[in-house]
Amino acid sequence: MAAAAVASTALILTVPVPLPVRDDDGAPAATSEGAFPDPWEAVLAGAPAPDPGPAARVEQADLLAAPVPSLCGHPAGELVDGMLPGIPPGEGVVWIYVDENGRIPAGRVAYGPLGRGSEVDAAVAVYCDRGGTAWPEAVVLYGPGPALLGHVVLSEIVPGRQTVESLRIADGVVTVRFVNSYAADGRPGRVDGTVELVLRGTRVVTRNLELVDERSTAAEALAAAVAGDAARLGDVAVAEAAQSLLDLAAIPLTLGTCSAALAGAPEGAGATCAVLADDALGGEVAQLHLARTGFAEWRVVGVTVAAAPSA
Repeated sequence: MAAAAVASTALILTVPVPLPVRDDDGAPAATSEGAFPDPWEAVLAGAPAPDPGPAARVEQADLLAAPVPSLCGHPAGELVDGMLPGIPPGEGVVWIYVDENGRIPAGRVAYGPLGRGSEVDAAVAVYCDRGGTAWPEAVVLYGPGPALLGHVVLSEIVPGRQTVESLRIADGVVTVRFVNSYAADGRPGRVDGTVELVLRGTRVVTRNLELVDERSTAAEALAAAVAGDAARLGDVAVAEAAQSLLDLAAIPLTLGTCSAALAGAPEGAGATCAVLADDALGGEVAQLHLARTGFAEWRVVGVTVAAAPSA
């Protein structure tokens, strides 16, 4: 009896029962010669993934009733229809702008995961002032609930008075485009900025700040004129201004200071840059007038000759 039992046990262990295994396209899966696939692997491979259910997300209605931090010197609180209550008339506001249809404009809000799992979070621009002149805007991050995750006042990143131009969330990063009404040196003018915000626990980390004003376009135009590169100059200047610059480049030139548009600038110009003779005198020989044509894009739209260049 003992011998029979042993033989029976050995028979069971040496005769496996193969189950069909198929690739994703339904064809039988290849196996090495003499090997059998794991039966449980085959069963589990065909099992549907468990349904995690809908991800929690922030909705617009949540944002218009969300908690806000202290901004522009106003106390923290909770918004009502997008506005912070309790501020006396004439002493300013804290609010999330909505259009005539009651919607937050697309450029003022973005939705997407901020690296905290499958939840759909939000970044929104919040305006505030103390009555009268606008203060720098803030970008506030929210999770479902809504839960206040953190915020950045744009003037903490770069001096000036900033307005959010657009927001985007991708791969857990908030990309903010903003317009700064002052240049880095404090002079009046328009500077377009881009910065990334990343949530690190309870902190909002800023990175990859880029500022673009008219000066880089003016420098490119002048360099193209000095090199006699009409095609390159035509990319950054209107035809009449390009020709004036080519005529000026008969003498060595260098770029001087830039400022808000000066008298004599064409309509629509937002900045003026001085052109100096690159010689012992170093006097101003012309002014380049530039207009902003898009975000971080400028174009030379006029040239005022201040003095006739000497050969």
